[in-house]
Amino acid sequence: MISWVIVGMYLGPVAYFYVPLTLFFMKTRNMYMEILIGFFLILTLSDSRRDSLGFAVFTKEIYVIMMGIFLFMDLKSFKPFNRFFVRFIPFFIVAFMCIFNGPDDNYYNAFEKTVSYMLLLIVVPNYVLRAHADHGKEFYKIAVILPAVILGIGFVFKIIDPFIVSREGRFQGILGNPNGLGIYALLSFLFLRAGLELYPDLFSKRERNIIYAAILLSIILSGSRGSLFGLLIFIIFSYLFKLSPYIGALLAVVVLGSFGYISENLIGIINTLGLENYLRTETLEEGSGRFIAWSFSWQHINESFWFGRGFEYTEYLFDIKENVIYLQALGHQGNAHNSYITLWLDTGLVGLLCYVLAFLSCFIKAAGRTRLALPILFAVVFSSFFESWLTASLNPFTIQVIVLLTIFTSDAIFPAKAKAAVSLQ
Repeated sequence: MISWVIVGMYLGPVAYFYVPLTLFFMKTRNMYMEILIGFFLILTLSDSRRDSLGFAVFTKEIYVIMMGIFLFMDLKSFKPFNRFFVRFIPFFIVAFMCIFNGPDDNYYNAFEKTVSYMLLLIVVPNYVLRAHADHGKEFYKIAVILPAVILGIGFVFKIIDPFIVSREGRFQGILGNPNGLGIYALLSFLFLRAGLELYPDLFSKRERNIIYAAILLSIILSGSRGSLFGLLIFIIFSYLFKLSPYIGALLAVVVLGSFGYISENLIGIINTLGLENYLRTETLEEGSGRFIAWSFSWQHINESFWFGRGFEYTEYLFDIKENVIYLQALGHQGNAHNSYITLWLDTGLVGLLCYVLAFLSCFIKAAGRTRLALPILFAVVFSSFFESWLTASLNPFTIQVIVLLTIFTSDAIFPAKAKAAVSLQ
């Protein structure tokens, strides 16, 4: 895997042949865990905007297809076949239908994105089961160490040349932007907690503290408010659910019911705590451009309310030159910054409901096995409400959620009778 990075950085297009060649080599030796970990590495590198790592953007599409080929041509190696994706079949039926409702010049992108997302939900859970069966604890240890090393490399570059790992004064590590780093660190923390739920002795206390420090420092330096609040939400609710599921559920209802009041007084609360500079309250007052994006999106949602215009339509809409100029004049850059608005634009209200119901059903099943499930759900929903990462298939974020749900919904990994409680050591 290190050789992939070296070849990609210095030989460029050669990586398009070299990576698939080494994948075949790994497959002949049944190195399914390494193939899965390698996929996560490629997705992580593809999020970077550095030209030297651009090979990963093109390689990841070939990679997921090859993983699918390996799976379907050797199903006997993946018995019992994981049917995690079945819950999402209604969603994908709607998503394919919506492709034909979109602009002609977006057909290919919409089809490619729909297929890649479907492949992700089929392939990843089955590779997770195989990696668990083959390697057990070792798989989870490597899956935690890899993102920790990625975060650590960012700190090394910050010492060598802070400029190359910063954007607008905020730390982004080797990820594509500061918010992306924050999301990456948050999800890495959730995965670490899941690994410790399965194997409390997965790391020594010193190792855990080092990984925790790398994650927390990454979130703080990135200035990602969504990730910071997501982390706090997880910690608070995991503690409450450990005390009592009823207390946790009750507080969740109270917070949901008080959301309007909290939103209206959030800036005052932050100023009282003296965190106005770090949390950039001046941009909160302006909505960081998100309110502008959400209002603009809503105008177009009404044009295709029930059935959207296909995956990638949101990107297509926000990339139209006239729209870019209009939104920049209002103070917004980027896309919709909301996974659920993006899903609504792309697949309509019908598609959004199909996705959300399938997504929630996974967490409801997981909640019967571990008290970590609902705190993870709250953190993921909060984070994805302010960024559109959950609607993207080939990024280093969505795959972590799928792996988490696979772990907690699979009888082979986490039996329904398991009643392990989260440890907050």
